Amino acid sequence: MKKIKDSFRIMVALDLSNMDKIVLNYVSYLSQIWNVEHIDFIHNIKQSELHNVFDDFVEENIQLENIIERELTRVVQNNYTGSVKYEIHVASDNYTESILSYFAKENKIDLAILGKKSDLQGTGGVSLKLVNMLDCHMMLVPEEVENNLEYILLPTDFTANSAKSFQMALYLKEQQDCHLEALHVFNIPQVYFPYIDRQKAIDKTQEHLERRFATFARRFKFTDIPFKHFYRQDLSVVDSIRKHAREENADMIIMSAKGGNKLTSLFIGSITKDMLLQDFRMPVMVVR
Repeated sequence: MKKIKDSFRIMVALDLSNMDKIVLNYVSYLSQIWNVEHIDFIHNIKQSELHNVFDDFVEENIQLENIIERELTRVVQNNYTGSVKYEIHVASDNYTESILSYFAKENKIDLAILGKKSDLQGTGGVSLKLVNMLDCHMMLVPEEVENNLEYILLPTDFTANSAKSFQMALYLKEQQDCHLEALHVFNIPQVYFPYIDRQKAIDKTQEHLERRFATFARRFKFTDIPFKHFYRQDLSVVDSIRKHAREENADMIIMSAKGGNKLTSLFIGSITKDMLLQDFRMPVMVVR
């Protein structure tokens, strides 16, 4: 597996909404507990949405980028309390995800952080497009986030791709001691239950999953990470992860960008995609 760098260069996307204060507060917290070498705060001005505004400013000989940059600087200075050095950038492109992807590649960004607004549940927006374009890790920060990192949940399908999230979690644990827990969501098709004992089938499946995780942990040398399984019944996989995370008061979910299906090698896995569309109370980090 790809070795994780000793420190992060972080890109934080801001949109000059109320969400920025939440994201900046959380980034300030992360910069205190993680080894962060540099932070780039960036905002993109969509030309297509501001065409008429541009015309007005041109007539008055005023540069809109300068106005936005001053406002962005004010927002960062008022809400970022970390000691890590940072730069502020204002871009102008019709496609925010394209400019963020380009910036991340050109500046060797390790982690991109975006806000996740609850009222955008089901749309995905820029984040869903961006996670397919980025070569770096990505984190979505929800409105309900708390400055705490004592418990990280690691959904797994026992694949090599899934192991990348464990590698990341162990790296973060070295910097800020926390509890790690692996989770596998399973189901048994209802069609079988008229012919087999339900509880016996569940028990046998759980025993099988315990053996699979033990093999997985030995293969990738992930020792001393507790493992739980969740019988989802009528819930989706993502709803099951969310339910377990909330019941256990998880502070962060880390998962791989890709699942075990070889057909998804060029795209994010379907479960990861669904995770980005749903409303979580804790940050979700997608690991490359």
